[in-house]
Amino acid sequence: MRVVLVNPPSPPEYRVSRGLMGGFGMAVSPDLLYPPIELAHVAGALEAAGHEVAIHDGDAAGVGPDGALEAIVGLEPRLVCLDSSSTSLDQDLALAGRVREATGACVAMLGSQVTFCPDTVFDGGRIDAVVRGEPEETVTELARRVDAGEALAGTPGLSWVAPDGSVVHEAERDKIRDLDALPIPARHLLANERYRFPGVEGPITTVKSSRGCPLDCSFCGYTLAQGLRFRFRSPEHVLQELEDLYERHGLRHVVFRDPIFTTRKDRVHAICEGILARGWTDLEWQCETAVKTLDRPLLEVMARAGCRHISLGVESGNQEIQRKHCGNKLSDLDQAAEVFRACRDVGIETRAFCMIGFPEETPAMADETIALVDRLDPDQVQFCAVTAYPGTPLYEMLRGTREFDFATMTGFVALEGNEHMTAEDIEAKIRQAYRRFYLRPRRLLRELRTPRRLMGRVGRYLTMFQRPASAAS
Repeated sequence: MRVVLVNPPSPPEYRVSRGLMGGFGMAVSPDLLYPPIELAHVAGALEAAGHEVAIHDGDAAGVGPDGALEAIVGLEPRLVCLDSSSTSLDQDLALAGRVREATGACVAMLGSQVTFCPDTVFDGGRIDAVVRGEPEETVTELARRVDAGEALAGTPGLSWVAPDGSVVHEAERDKIRDLDALPIPARHLLANERYRFPGVEGPITTVKSSRGCPLDCSFCGYTLAQGLRFRFRSPEHVLQELEDLYERHGLRHVVFRDPIFTTRKDRVHAICEGILARGWTDLEWQCETAVKTLDRPLLEVMARAGCRHISLGVESGNQEIQRKHCGNKLSDLDQAAEVFRACRDVGIETRAFCMIGFPEETPAMADETIALVDRLDPDQVQFCAVTAYPGTPLYEMLRGTREFDFATMTGFVALEGNEHMTAEDIEAKIRQAYRRFYLRPRRLLRELRTPRRLMGRVGRYLTMFQRPASAAS
C-alpha cells in the first residue's frame, strides 16, 4: 500500500520546526531547516513492513498549501499521515481536510499537540485518526489495518472517529523499549541536500540516538512525549546510522536531537571512539545536553571526534526556579562555569538555552538569569518565553487560571504574564537580555568576524515576537 508522510508547509509568518520542543514545534530562523526525522523513522518502519512510502516536506520543497496538496494527490496514497505543531495546527488541519477530500484516503495526524489535545482536532471532519505518542508502531499497525480493510478499533495509541461521530481513544501504547530494533531512518526518501543550519556550510541532517530524560522539567515537552526513563540506542546502532548518512548520502554535518545527549557518558565515549576508528575526520556534529552531565575528559574526546557545538540548558539563574521548574540541572554554578570554559578550551562552541516568565518569577529573578549568562559567556544564547505546552506539569499547574491560545506558542511570544510581570514585561525582558548579551564590546567584536551570521541573528531578533495572522486577529 502507498503511504504518504507529510511535513506541511510552515505558516507564512515564520518557519516552524515541528520536531522541536518535544514535538510541539517552535518558530525558528528561516536559515534553519531540519529534516522531518520523525517521519523518516516512521517511513523506515513502514518500509520494513512492506509498504511503499513517500515523504513530502513542504518547506524543503518550497511550496505552500496548494503545492503540497498537488504533490500529495499526485502520489495517489491510501493512507496519509501529517505531522503537526501547536502554532501551525490550524493550517495543518486545513491541509489535512483538503487532502482527505481530494484523495479519499485515510488521513491521520501525529505530534505532541494532537496527542495531548486529541478531541478538538476532529472538529470539522478533516481527519480520520490521531496517532498519539511514539508513532512508529502505531502508524505501522494503522497502515496494516487500512490495507486489509479492517476496523481501527483496538489499535493501541490511536484516537479515531466512530460512525456515530464520537471520538474513541484507544489504550495507550507502551513506549518502545528496544530502540535498536527500529530500522534506521529512511533518508533515501528525503531531499537531504536541502536541509541546513545557520553558520554551517553544506547540508545537515539530524540523528535521534536516545529518547527520554530523567530531569522532569515542568515545561518540557520532551519528557512528556518520550518519558522520564532514558532509553538509548547502542553505540553500534548509532554508528550504523552514521555510516549510512556518511557513506550512502555523503552528509558531513550532524545535529544530535537527543534531549540530553550525554546522559550516559560511557555510551558517548563509545560513539566517539567509533567515529575516530572509522576515520571520519571530516564529520562534524553538535548536540544538546545538560551541564551536569559533562566534564573535561568527555569534552576532549567529543572534540576529537568532531563535536563543534553544544547547546546547554541553563534555563534560569535563580535557584528557587531551578529546583521547582528546571530539574535542578544547574545547582552548581561554579561547575557550570567550568564546563563552558572547558568547551572553549577544546574548541567546542556553546549556546545557552534560557527562559523568562516562570509563574513566580520576578524581574529581579530574570535579571539573575541574564547575569548568569554574562558570567558563563557562551558563544550564543537563546532566550525563550516560558510556554505551558498541553500535558506538561506547568500546563496542569496553570490550567483553569488562564486561556491558552495554541496558535501563539512560537517559543518566543509570552502567552500570559504572571503576578509580577505582564506578557509585555516578559517580552521586554527578553529583548533586554538579548541586547545586553550581544551589545557588549567584546561580544560585538566577536560577532563582526562572521557578518553573515550576525545579520541572521539581527533578522531573527526583529521577527521573533511576530504572531500568526489568525492569532493577531
